[in-house]
Formats: sequence, structure tokens, C-alpha cells
Amino acid sequence: MNPIHLIAGLAAVLSVFPTASWAQSGAGRIEVASKGPPTLDLKVCNRSGRDANVAVSYVPAGEETFLNRGWFRVANGACRDLVTTDNSRFYFYADAADGSERNWQGSHTLCVEYPGPYTFYATGSSLCAPHQDVRSFVAFRAEEPGSWTWTLDP
Repeated sequence: MNPIHLIAGLAAVLSVFPTASWAQSGAGRIEVASKGPPTLDLKVCNRSGRDANVAVSYVPAGEETFLNRGWFRVANGACRDLVTTDNSRFYFYADAADGSERNWQGSHTLCVEYPGPYTFYATGSSLCAPHQDVRSFVAFRAEEPGSWTWTLDP
């Protein structure tokens, strides 16, 4: 058999598995590589009429502990991709960047750091470190993987 035909035939067979990642290992063996759990890409869109600083608490893809991160600047009228997670639960909080004391909050208390930026893993304690402040985050739960957007309205 002509090597070109062999390659074309193998490519045709492999094309019926569009969601699998393929890797060749050893003496010509082909194995399927694991993709891991489906992920969520968390994004913020700002339609508030003012720039905002956003904080997020989420479990990074492939990890088990919540990570708290802030501040992501999101200009008025803009959308910004923030983080990726494979956990369906996550939390957002936002402050207006114009000093107006406008914020977007919920009822789930978490720690933040001013002025930021900050990144720290959640300890499970309800107390914040001396250099941190408590804020009330909005709790969310995604129903399916893909892109998920929080919109800041006026």
C-alpha cells in the first residue's frame, strides 16, 4: 500500500473522533489523551455607565481550593474574560472605579484586599487577615460548561 494512502486512511479513521485528543506513543500505538472535566470561561461585561473593578472567587481548572482574585479593571461598555474553572460555583463582586461608592454585591461574604491586585487561596475561615476587608459577593452557579457572563448594569 502506498504510504500516502495509508496516511490518508488513518486520517479518515481518526476524524470520526472530533472531541478526542490523540497522541502517539511507543512502537506505533495510538492512545486517547484525557481532556479532563468541561470548563467554564468566566467573563464580565460592563454596561453600568462607569468603569468598574471586579473581584472573583473560583476554583481554578484542575484544582480543588477556591482562589480569590481582584482587581480586574473593566471599562464601561467593555467585556473582559477573567478566569477559567471546572467548578460550577463561583462568586463575583465589583466596585465602581469613580469613587462613587457604587458596588455590585450579594450576600456571600469573602475577603478582598485594597488597593490590589491580589491573589490568595481561601482558608475556609470566616475571618479575614488584618490587611483584608470583607465584601458581600454575588453567588452564581452555572448549569452547563462554556462561556458564562456577569453583566454590570447601572
